[in-house]
Amino acid sequence: MFGKSSEKFSGEQLSLFNEAELYSDLKKEEPEKEEIKYIRNKSSKKNTKKENLSELERVTIHHKLEENERQCDCCSTPMDFIGTTSKEILKYIPAKLYVEEHINYSYACKSCQPEEEKTNIITSKAPNTLLSKSMASNEILSHVISLKYLYALPLYRQENYFKMLGLSLSRQTLSNWIVRAANEFELIYKIMKKELLKRNYIQADETTLKVLEKNGDESRTKHYMWLYKSGTNINPIILYEYQRTRSGTNPKNFLEKFSGYLQTDGYAGYNRVKNVKQLYCLAHIRRKFHDIVITLSKEAREESLAYKGFVYCEKLYKIEKELREKYSKNDDYFDIRYNVRLEKSAPIIDEFIEFINANIYNSLGQSALGRALEYAKNHVPNFKIFLEDGSLEIDNNASERAIKPFIIGRKNWLFCKTEKGAKASSIIYSIMETAKANKLMVEKYLENVTNFVYE
Repeated sequence: MFGKSSEKFSGEQLSLFNEAELYSDLKKEEPEKEEIKYIRNKSSKKNTKKENLSELERVTIHHKLEENERQCDCCSTPMDFIGTTSKEILKYIPAKLYVEEHINYSYACKSCQPEEEKTNIITSKAPNTLLSKSMASNEILSHVISLKYLYALPLYRQENYFKMLGLSLSRQTLSNWIVRAANEFELIYKIMKKELLKRNYIQADETTLKVLEKNGDESRTKHYMWLYKSGTNINPIILYEYQRTRSGTNPKNFLEKFSGYLQTDGYAGYNRVKNVKQLYCLAHIRRKFHDIVITLSKEAREESLAYKGFVYCEKLYKIEKELREKYSKNDDYFDIRYNVRLEKSAPIIDEFIEFINANIYNSLGQSALGRALEYAKNHVPNFKIFLEDGSLEIDNNASERAIKPFIIGRKNWLFCKTEKGAKASSIIYSIMETAKANKLMVEKYLENVTNFVYE
C-alpha cells in the first residue's frame, strides 16, 4: 500500500481486450448444471404497512362523481353506488419556519381609579416557553436538540440547515439555547437519578471525551462520560454523567445511595462503590479468548486451550438465547430463567472454573493465553453472581449499546468547547436516550418535557 507506484506492465496483468481469448478453450466441455432446492421462512407481513402507519395523522379525502358524471354512457340512466376502493399515500410536509407574534392587551378599571390609590390593571398572557427571554419556541428548541443529540448533526451543519430555511442562526445562538435548556432539564435529570438509585440492578460503563481548555487548546488529560443504566427493560432509565477523570470516586459518589447489583466490564474503579454486589460481564471474558481463536488455523484451533475457553462461554450464551426465544414474553420469565440457569448454566461455570485453574499455571503469564486465563480467573467468580437472580443479564452489552449514541455523536462533533457544554450534553443525552429506551417519540417528548419543566 505504501510502496512506490509504477506504470510498468507485468505479464501477470490482463488486458481488458484479450482476456476472453487468453482463457477460452473450445474443446473443454461445459460443466453439468445441478439444481438445488431449499426451504426458507416466509417473511411475516405483520408489523408492516398497517401498523407502521397507525401512529401517523390521517387525512381522508373522498372522491365522488358529480351527478352529471354518474349517468350511464349507454342509456343515460342514473348509476347506483355499489362500493368503494381505497389507496394510501404517504405525504411529506417540508420543514417551514414562521414567526408567531404574541401581542398582550392590558385593561384598566376606570371606575375604581378615582377612589383607589392603585389602578386595577389586568393583562392577557402569551404562551409560556422554556427559554422565556429567547425567541426560541419549545418546538424549535426540541428540533435543534434532536438534530444534535439524536441524529448527531453538529451545530455548524445546523447553521447551514437553517440558512436553507431562510433564517440565519449562529452556532453561538444554538449553543446557548442548548446549554440553557440543559440547565432547565436538570430538574428532570435529578428525578430520573432518584428513581434509578431505587432499583436493585444497575449496569455501568464509561468512555473518553475531548474537552477544550479555557485558552482553546485541547486538554492533555482524558475526560470521561460515565453511563449508568437500569438493568432490566422495565421502565428503563439511562443516565450520563460528565467527569474530568476516570477515578473510582466518580461512580462511588454517583451511586452513594444505591444498594444492589452493579454490573460492569471489570474496571477496578468500580470497586470503590460501597454496598453493592459486583457483577462482571461474560462478553469481556469471552473476548479475551476470541481474540486468540481468530488468529489460529482450523487445525490448531481444535487443540487450542483458548478455543476450549471460548466454547465454555458459547455454551452459556446458547442457553441464554434459547431462554430468550422461548420464554421472554412470559410474565414469569425471570423465574424461569433463574431455575434453568441453576440447572444448566451453573455446572458449565463450575467446569469453566476447573478448566481455568488446571491450565493457568502451565501458561506463560505474559502470553495472550496466559492473560486470558488470568482475566477469567479474576472475573468468573463475580460473573457467577448472575445465577442469584433471574433478572440479571449475562453481560454488560446493554450499557455498551446505550453509550454508543454518544460515541457516534462524538465522531461528528469531535469535542466539547467547555465543561459546561459537556455537562449539558450529559443531561440532554440522559433524557433523550431514556425516552428512546421507553419507545417514545423523542422530539415530541422533548416538547412535553419543556412544558413540564416550566410549569
